[in-house]
Amino acid sequence: MENFNRRRFLKVSAAAGALVISAPGISFAQGMSNERYRNLDTNLGFYLKIDGDNKITIGYSVPDDGTGVSTALPMLVAEELDVDFKSVNVDKLPPLYKKAEGENGYENQTYKGQPIHQSTGGSQAIRRSYIMLRQAGAEARARLVKAAAQKLGVSENDLSTENGFVVHGSNRLSYGSLVDAAAKVTLSSEPKLKDYADYKIIGTDQPQKAALDIALGKPIYCMDMELPGMLNAVIARCPYIDGVVKSYDDSKALKVPGVRKVVRIHRIPEDRNQQKIISDGVAVIADNHWAALKGRDALEIEWDDSKWAHADDAWLNSEFDRMVKNGKREIKIEHGDFDAAYAKADKKLEVAYEQPYWAHATMETPCGIADVTKDKITVIAGNQTAVRVMNDLMKVFPEYRHDQFDVTLMRLGSGFGRKFIVDAVTEAALCSKAVGKPVKVIWTREDDLEQDFYNPKGRHVFRGGLDKNGKIIAANYLHCSTDNDFATHAFPAHNIPNYRGEVVHKQVLPSGPWRGPTENVAGYAMQSFVDEMAHLAGQDPLEYRINMFRETGDTPHPGFSSDFIRADRFINILQIAAKNAGWGKKLPKGHGMGVASFMTFGGYAAAVVEVKVDDDGTLTIIKASGTCDPGVVINPLGCKGQIEGGTLDGFSAALGQEIKIDGGRVITNNFDTYHMARIAQAPIEFEAEVAKNNIEPRGMGEMALPAAIPALCNAIYAACGVRIRKLPIADQLKTAMRR
Repeated sequence: MENFNRRRFLKVSAAAGALVISAPGISFAQGMSNERYRNLDTNLGFYLKIDGDNKITIGYSVPDDGTGVSTALPMLVAEELDVDFKSVNVDKLPPLYKKAEGENGYENQTYKGQPIHQSTGGSQAIRRSYIMLRQAGAEARARLVKAAAQKLGVSENDLSTENGFVVHGSNRLSYGSLVDAAAKVTLSSEPKLKDYADYKIIGTDQPQKAALDIALGKPIYCMDMELPGMLNAVIARCPYIDGVVKSYDDSKALKVPGVRKVVRIHRIPEDRNQQKIISDGVAVIADNHWAALKGRDALEIEWDDSKWAHADDAWLNSEFDRMVKNGKREIKIEHGDFDAAYAKADKKLEVAYEQPYWAHATMETPCGIADVTKDKITVIAGNQTAVRVMNDLMKVFPEYRHDQFDVTLMRLGSGFGRKFIVDAVTEAALCSKAVGKPVKVIWTREDDLEQDFYNPKGRHVFRGGLDKNGKIIAANYLHCSTDNDFATHAFPAHNIPNYRGEVVHKQVLPSGPWRGPTENVAGYAMQSFVDEMAHLAGQDPLEYRINMFRETGDTPHPGFSSDFIRADRFINILQIAAKNAGWGKKLPKGHGMGVASFMTFGGYAAAVVEVKVDDDGTLTIIKASGTCDPGVVINPLGCKGQIEGGTLDGFSAALGQEIKIDGGRVITNNFDTYHMARIAQAPIEFEAEVAKNNIEPRGMGEMALPAAIPALCNAIYAACGVRIRKLPIADQLKTAMRR
C-alpha cells in the first residue's frame, strides 16, 4: 500500500456531489491559478469529473489544431472507465507545469519521472498519452467498483461495469450515485489495464466533440477572445530579411481616429546573425483592428535592407550550384563502399530534385493576447505549447518569476508547426507593457506569408547504381538545404548495401517545423529516386519496393520516434493502398498510377495516386488511395481524416505553393501568388484506410504527406512520361506537352 501511494498520480475528492480525479490542489477546468505550477512530480493526474447526476466530463491536455486530439485523448480515459462515450463531455485543461530544476523557466509536470504531454506537434499526443490516460480511467473505475462492493456487501469480483454503471445482477448503480463513497476508498494496488481484445471505445469511429461548436462559430479560437479594456495592435515589420528600422514618422498614423499609440518594436535577438524570434518594426495600437490597420498604412518608414539585399531566387539557385560543387559536405550516414560499388554498377542514374520554400499559411493567422501588469503576465494564445510561450516570454521579461505567468491556450485554427513560434504573443506583450492595457495582435495574411518561419528550400542530388538483376547496389544522396535538419537516413538508406548520405546547408530565410519536418521533402526526393530506379530496372514500381523490403527485412531507422523499420508493416500498407487503387488494372490513354511509401515519426504511410494528363498538359487527379499504420488506432474516423488532410496538403504544396524572393524580401504575400489547391484540383475519389494491429501507437498528423507528394509525381510520369524533378508542378506539364 505504501509503495502504491508513492506512485499514485491522481487525487480523488468529493465536492458538491461530484467525484473529481485531478491534480492535487487544482479544481477541474479551473481558470487561472498559480496552484497549477506547484511541484507535483509523481503526484499529477489528468482530470476526470463525475457529477452526482452521472454527467461525466473528461479533460484533455493537448491543444487541438484540427488533428482531433480533443476527442481521441478522452477516448483513452473513457475506455478504461467504461462509459458511453457519446454522452461524455470534454474540456481543455489549463497548462500544468512546474519550475524547471536549476533553471529560471518552466518544464512539464511529470508522472513517474515522465513529462505530461501538453503540446501538439511531432505527432506525439497519442504516443505520449496512451498508457497514462488509460491509467486515469482505470483508477476511477476501480474506485467506483470498490465503493459499490462496499455498499452492496459483495465481492468486487462479482461486479462488472457498463456505460457508466456498476452492475450486480439486476442492480445497476450509476457512477454518479457512488461518487461520495468512491472518493474515500483506498486501493491496494494499481488497477490492471484492459487487453487490446477487450476495447469497446478505442478503435471505433467517433465524431469530433468540437464539431458543433466549430460549425456554429462559437468563440473557441484566440482570435475570438477579448479581455476587459483590451486594445488592438498591428505591426509594420521590416520586409527585408533580417532588416531593421532606420527611421520612421508616425505623425499621420496618430491622426487616424482610434489610434492610441505608436511603439517601436525591436528585433529579438538584436544579433542579426542569429535567427529572429520577432522582426524589427513599428506597432500601431488602437481601439480596434481596423483603426490599427489604417494607422499602419499611414506610417512612413525607412528600412535598412540588411546584408541580404542582393538575395533573390536566381542568386539562391546559384548558391546551391556552388554548394553542390564545392560546399563543405557532412556525411550523416554511410555504410558499405559507395564509390567502389557505383563504379561497378551495370546501370547508373544521376538526378536532382528540387523543392521551394513553403509557408505554413495557417487558416487562423498568428494571433496573441497579453496583459502585462506589475505582478503578472496574462496570456491567451493559439500556440502549440504553453511551455514555450512562458519560457520565451521569460527571456523578454526576466523580471517576472515563473509563477507570475498565466497562459490559456485556445483551439488552434491549424498549426503545422508554425505556432510553436511565439512571435505574435511576444509582440502583444511588448505592446501591452508600453500602454499598460491588454493588447491583441492579429497578423494579416500578408504579414503571415512575408514573415513566416518557412519549410527550407532544398536540392536533392542522387547517384544510384543497379546490378545486372536491377537491384540498387549503390546510392549517394546529397541534400543541399537552407536549414541544417535532414533525413538522409530514411528509406531506402538501409535497404541499399553501399550508401552514403551527405548534407550541405546555407540559411537565408528563417525556417521552422512544417508538417512532417525534414521527412516532408525527403519523402518526395527519396521516393522519386526509388521510382526512377525501378523504371531504369524495367520493373513494376510497387513490386520493386516490396521486394526491397522482403530482401533486407527489418532495418535500422534512427529517427524521431523510431529506431527501426518493420518490413512487414510497410509491405502490408503498400498492398492495401495498391488494392484499394486497383493497381495493375488496364488504364485509359493518358492515365497513370504512382506509388510511394514513407515512415514519419514512427508511423508508416503508403499512397497510390491515379491521374490523367491531357494532351495540352491539363492534370486531373482521378483517385488517391492512402493507407497508414500508426499502431493501435484510437479513432479510425479521425485517422482517416488525417490521411485525407495530409494527402491534400501535400498535393497543394506540390501543385502550386512556392515562396519567392526578390531584392532581399519575400514577394509572395497572399493567395493570389501563393497558390493553394482549389476544389477542382482535389482527387475526384479518395479512399483512406488505417491498418489495424495492437502495436503501441504512434501519431497520425504528419504521416500521410511525405508519401503523397512523390506518389502524385510518379503517377504523372506513368501517365505522360514527364518526370517532375522540381516543385511546384505549376505549368510544367503544359510546357512539356507542347514540345
